[in-house]
Amino acid sequence: MLDADDVAALLSEVDAFAAQRIAAAVERPEAPISHDTLTALSTEAAELGLIPAPGAAPGYALWEHCDHANAMQFNLGLLQLVARANAGVAFAWHRSALARSAAALSGAHIAGQSVLDTALVTTGHLGLARTELARFLRPHGPRADGALLADWLDRRRHGTTVITTASWRHLVWPVWHGDTIRWQCAAREQLQVEPRRAQHGLDELAAFSVRLAPDADTALLPEAGDARLAYERMLKLDMLGLMAIGAGALRHAWELAAGYAAIRKQGGKLIGDHPAVQIMLGEIEMAWQQASGALARLSRPVDDLPLDEVAAQRAATHGALCHGANQGVQVHGGVGYMRDVGAEKIVRDQNMLKLLAGGTREIPLLLNGLCGGRP
Repeated sequence: MLDADDVAALLSEVDAFAAQRIAAAVERPEAPISHDTLTALSTEAAELGLIPAPGAAPGYALWEHCDHANAMQFNLGLLQLVARANAGVAFAWHRSALARSAAALSGAHIAGQSVLDTALVTTGHLGLARTELARFLRPHGPRADGALLADWLDRRRHGTTVITTASWRHLVWPVWHGDTIRWQCAAREQLQVEPRRAQHGLDELAAFSVRLAPDADTALLPEAGDARLAYERMLKLDMLGLMAIGAGALRHAWELAAGYAAIRKQGGKLIGDHPAVQIMLGEIEMAWQQASGALARLSRPVDDLPLDEVAAQRAATHGALCHGANQGVQVHGGVGYMRDVGAEKIVRDQNMLKLLAGGTREIPLLLNGLCGGRP
């Protein structure tokens, strides 16, 4: 079990790796790193024990332990530090590690040679299935409409957008089986895969429309206790990871904006001395404080975290993160929209993160269903 000193030491190692290796590789924001560079960085991180490696004995890598507050502090801290250097790298590590965690909980093993060969989707083909998903996740109350959830998770009929590395080989996603949600691992050869046009952000990764081939015979991952709780656990971890990545990216936005305000002059004085710029910098700091405070409160054993608390924090926090990232562009003025500055990329990355795992606009409907009208 990790103690506080272990967490501090591990995060110090992550911080050094992110600053020395990742930040150096992505110093030109207008030129996304290549797949080979991303793979090399990920392999180094796996060798350091920061992210899970295929065939390696379980340790304390990302998402390998979620049942202790210190372990959760490490998981969320790692993603923040990596995202501070590059959100795309952090997202690739988050989803790949979470996919392996889903398999490990079931006692399954995902074949593969690369640390990034497994992609993950945590929702259906659109949104969060609104109140029907909430009804399914509530242990008591009205029974969910299985037909609607079956359609939401129909992997043969509906295409699902997957954002991952170009060389992925396996995909872990939820499916409707019987009257519950189960996890399935499909090989790329069992899927119909269509490359999508470049997405809005996360330039380091690629987008695909994926559906299960009509003749594919794909087995489910073994059941790991209560299937409902297993799905809820993964949904919470995905939301927490996206929040942590957003917080780290915003910290980078503040560093860019504060650094620019300290050297750029207008009207004979530094723009950082102008109240309007000070307000914008303060609003970035406010958003970061809100996100980091929320993550600190949520650094608890994942099974102790109510889904409604995680979802509500994610929706509120990511709105603030997007606003803060936009203020980072505004501090730079017109030059902030230029891709070689880096500020506009953080806005695009934040917008992408906001839309993933069902998207924050669906969360109020999910919360209403989860609360069930209780006071």
